[in-house]
This record gives sequence, C-alpha cells and structure tokens, in this order.
Amino acid sequence: MTDYKEYMKTLEEQIQNKRARALVSEEINGHIEEQAQGYEEEGMSREDAKREAVRQMGDPVETGCALNRIHRPAFPWKLFVLAVLLTAASILMSVVISGKTEGGASQAEQLRALLVINGVSFAMIFVIMYFDYTWLFLHIRAVYALYMICLCLVWSGGLLGNYQTALLASYSVQVLLPVIFAGIIYQYRGQGFRGILKSAGWIIIPFMVLAAGLISLPKSNGAVVENAVVCLFLLVASVLRGIFGNEKKKYLVELALLVAGILGAGVAFFYKYTFLPSGYVLARLTHTGEFGYQNRMIKDAVARYSLFGNRTFLMQGTGSDGEYLLGNIFCYFGIIAGVLVVAAFVWFLIHALRQSLLQGNRMGFLLGMACSIGLIVRVMVIYIMVNFGYGVIYTVAVPFFSTNVILAAVNGIYVGLLFCVLRNKMILKEPRSEKKNATV
Repeated sequence: MTDYKEYMKTLEEQIQNKRARALVSEEINGHIEEQAQGYEEEGMSREDAKREAVRQMGDPVETGCALNRIHRPAFPWKLFVLAVLLTAASILMSVVISGKTEGGASQAEQLRALLVINGVSFAMIFVIMYFDYTWLFLHIRAVYALYMICLCLVWSGGLLGNYQTALLASYSVQVLLPVIFAGIIYQYRGQGFRGILKSAGWIIIPFMVLAAGLISLPKSNGAVVENAVVCLFLLVASVLRGIFGNEKKKYLVELALLVAGILGAGVAFFYKYTFLPSGYVLARLTHTGEFGYQNRMIKDAVARYSLFGNRTFLMQGTGSDGEYLLGNIFCYFGIIAGVLVVAAFVWFLIHALRQSLLQGNRMGFLLGMACSIGLIVRVMVIYIMVNFGYGVIYTVAVPFFSTNVILAAVNGIYVGLLFCVLRNKMILKEPRSEKKNATV
C-alpha cells in the first residue's frame, strides 16, 4: 500500500487516543517528508519519491499498532496506590484520635467527615488528571489575571468573615503560585537573563500583594516563605534545563546576584513588619516563651516515642488538625509505623521528581517540577519539622493528610496536575511552531 492518504488513514485508525493520533500523524508525516526529500535529491520525481518513502514505512497496521503501544496515556498506578494507602493511614489515625480525645468528635462522625474531605481531594485529582495542561501554558496571562483577582479577594479580609477560614483560604490560594510561575517561565523561554528578569518581575507582583496583607490582614507567613523557596528552586531548575538559553553558568551567577538583592529586601521587610521583631521564630525554634509552647509539647511527646507506640498524643484536640497527624502516628502506632509512613511519602515525592525531570517537553518539565518541588518542600521540610517540634509556621497541609476540605482540595489540584503530567508523557507535546523557536 503506497498511496499516502490511504496509508495515513489506515495507520491513524490503529491509534486509540485522539491526542496521540494527532501527535503520531504529525511525526510520521515528518518522517515521510524527510525521506521523500532525500529521494528527490537522488533524482526521483516528487510523486515517486513520496510513494517510495511511504513504502519504506512498512505495513501501516503493524506500524500503527506499535506506535499505539508507545503513544498512549500511562496511568500512574504506583503513585495512585501509594496515595490511597497514605490516605487510609491518615483516616485511621484521625478516627483513632477522635475516639481517645475528650470532647472530640465520635469515631463515626470523624470517619464520615474524613471520607467526604478525602473524597473531595480524590475528585480533584481525577478531574485535573484528565486536563490538557498545555492549555494552562498557552493561556497563562489570563490564568495569571484570574489568580491575582482571587488573591486580592481572599486577602481583602471581607470575602470570608471567619478568620480561620480566611487564613486557610489564603494559604490555599498562595500555594498555587508555583504552578502559575511555571507558565510564566515558559512564556520567556529562550530569552536569556532578560527572560529571567521578566519572569521574576511577574512573580514579584503577587508577593507585593502578599506583603501588603502581611501587615494587618489574615495571613499565612509560612506560605509566603514556602512559595519563595519553591519558585527559586523552579527558576534554578529552569536555568539548568536550558529553558532560558545555553549560557547556564552565566545565568546562574546573574540569578544569584538577583536573588541576593531580593532576599535582602524581603528579610528587611519581614523583620520590620511581621513576626521577626517579636522573637517569634527564635522562641519557636528554642521552645521558649509563649510562642514556644506548642513545640515544647511536641518535643515532650517525641521523647516518649517507642518502637510500637505508647498511646500518647502530641496535644489534645488534634482529631481535626491535620498538621500533627504524622507525629500522632509516631506516638500511637510507634516509630516503625511512623518511619514507614515517612518512607512512603519520600518514595512518592522522589519518584514524582524523577519522572518530572524525564519529561521530554518543556511544558511537562516545568509543571511537573513546580508540583514535585512544591510538595517536597511542604512535606519533607516544613511538615516533618512541624511534627518533630522544630516548626516555625502553623498553616501547613500535605496531600492525603489534610483534614480540612479547603486544604484537601488544593492538595488534590497539586497531585492531579502531577498525575496529569505523568499520564500524558507520551501523548502531549509543545506545538510544532513552538519547537522551531526552541533554543534547547
């Protein structure tokens, strides 16, 4: 079968996924055109050259079936199973605590609430996982504008009357910033240090809004610091990947100077207007004074940890507080169980990071890195420090251990985007016109 149109029609019929079908068609057409051009240079006519190029591609059914096995969605089963197991562990721990804590919710009530909350989280995961993430990058300016509107509304203080709800909502909106930043970086790919400056300029605006709110409005200092760290790591990863250009060492030096200046200004602001002058950070880290009260209780509980648990708790009333679920697993079920949970989290995050690094297109790389770096910082640094008595911040939530519906939803978005990148590794790519302009 050497007719080009008939060959392509037969081949495309073997590809099950619609997105993959367009991808494969474009790639095969490119191969045929390239091969035909070579035959033309050898003296063949255009028609004969293309006919021969099609013939050289082999049987369309066999070729299509082989490509179908490669270019199809790959559900991240390993990570999904681990997510279910971690969620089950969190539900079990919360239900146990609710039955042991005076004045806490009954076990049945707690179980129903947690099933609803985690149901919302997994619903978000599945909805986002089947999303075409290239849309986010191609419409990032509109998404950025919408994000800024939401950020301003939440931080206005009047949208959500309850302070605690406003605090959780502001934290949830803030921690989505690295995802937006991934799209911003992509807009300035290949522009060298000028692209880095433009990316930083766009991302500084949300931080300025947050800085204004830090003085008097419902705030989450932890999310501001967390975002700054994640965005910095994402920017460094982008430079090392060559997204801005090939002069990586030069860009890293220039970026270091830029960060030093911004960091100095940020520290000065935090010292003057936020919790630093009150000795808050030092008190929490040294477990002294009023601000060190919670960390002192946690350290006392840590001192009583045993291999198989001694049925003590970090603090009363933690049945509805997801911040300390990990510590309560160490307390109630023992060090062995706690280490297994930490190991499961570490494996999940390292595997996610590795898969993000292996992404072939820059969109998938940036989005995967934004999510994986964000979760690594939140889980392996902030969350673990909080649960071992070295936390400086309160508002922290991690996937599968959230006991608040707002935090569960935002973590579901993070995990859903990560799964989306991994699932579409072989069926989504950058537009062909964009790749022609690539400098990598």
